[in-house]
Amino acid sequence: MTRPAPDQLNCILDAGIRAPSAENKHDLRFQSVGDSVRLLATDQASWAAQPHRQLLALLSYGAVVENIRLRSAELGQDVTVEWLPEAEHPEVMADFRWAPTATPPDPLCRAIELRHTNRRFYQRAALPDETLARMSAAADAVPGASLLWLDDAASRRLALTAIRVAETERFRRRALHAELFGAVRFELGWQRSSDEWLPPAVLQIEAAMRLPFAALRHWPLMRTLDASGPPHALGLRAGYLPCALAPHIGLILAKGQREDLGNLKAGRAFQRAWLAATAEGLALQPMAATTALSVQNPGGGWVSEAVKFQLQELLGALCEGQEAQPYMLFRLGRAEAPSAVAQRRPVAQYMV
Repeated sequence: MTRPAPDQLNCILDAGIRAPSAENKHDLRFQSVGDSVRLLATDQASWAAQPHRQLLALLSYGAVVENIRLRSAELGQDVTVEWLPEAEHPEVMADFRWAPTATPPDPLCRAIELRHTNRRFYQRAALPDETLARMSAAADAVPGASLLWLDDAASRRLALTAIRVAETERFRRRALHAELFGAVRFELGWQRSSDEWLPPAVLQIEAAMRLPFAALRHWPLMRTLDASGPPHALGLRAGYLPCALAPHIGLILAKGQREDLGNLKAGRAFQRAWLAATAEGLALQPMAATTALSVQNPGGGWVSEAVKFQLQELLGALCEGQEAQPYMLFRLGRAEAPSAVAQRRPVAQYMV
């Protein structure tokens, strides 16, 4: 096996970093080792204390790898991926090796640069069954992963409750509040984008609500107003209402011999489903708080014990009868293009 030519390799790895990441920040590096390239995690120090960060990072790494697979095939390269190849070096998430191939590329590769989060409200009209089936097939192509549609009344009610509870908790608890607002680059104003973290423009906050929303990033004010309802109102606006008005809610499931392998499979499957949606011209928003808070260590300003337990119960009810575990909720529909899209840093900045 030989590594692709430098220009091809740059194109392949650039596709990788165009995968979704929590808070629009990739905590990873690519390392060249002989004929292979390794994907390295750079934030493992935080994982033991806060497992939700491990969950979100591994989902992102799975999506990165899926993009690398798709773009490699488009360039006539078959990539072999060895997951977690060195037990003594747990920061090595994957090892990539390439060989020429004549296998036709997956059409999903054409959606890599077009994929983005759309936080607008969606049209309420349901999508054709054939469209949902194509998204399901895209996710199902990852062994051990699947996409569960939560469109019957009972499942939708459970999902909306879980989303509302999780989003409200993010505004009510000090550490969650700091994590949430700390990812938003308010200094950019409401028109500009950025290549890391979240520019305010991508949040789709109504003009009349921008000043109050920005003020609530100050914890003393949020804490003072807690009793009068802002966390609950923000939880409704951030999660419940957009999902309640969207025609479809989906849940990515996966199973693996190890929990981290389940995370990585789920990340691959979610990326494939999202690319399939993008290829159809659809809008999608991940709703990661529900699963993230369900695995978070409680206390210390993070999720409360009661809310964590409630989210686990709700997710368990959603997955009743399923062998796989839940990893990512999302909403889906049709919408106008977002007013801004977050960018990515140059791929050279991710090389070591």
